[in-house]
Amino acid sequence: MKLDSDEITAIADALAPRVADILEARLSESPAWAMSIPEAAAWARVPEDAIRHAMKSGELPAVRIGRNVRIRRSDLFAIRPNGEPQEDGE
Repeated sequence: MKLDSDEITAIADALAPRVADILEARLSESPAWAMSIPEAAAWARVPEDAIRHAMKSGELPAVRIGRNVRIRRSDLFAIRPNGEPQEDGE
């Protein structure tokens, strides 16, 4: 059986919500403070310096364990409430 591109697109669109649900379920099984600064920056799609600045200003809560920092994923919405990546010059 050979599928054309429209059929492949339709299948992908139908599966996307289910895949998103599976990924969210797996991510939510992680500890609440599991994100490091690089992980938080990648997840929020902002530079690591934006994460550090938000932590320093008190806008982003974080827990320091020795030299390690852990950030709650839910707290990242404070620096990117609309989920959009940071624009240059912000």
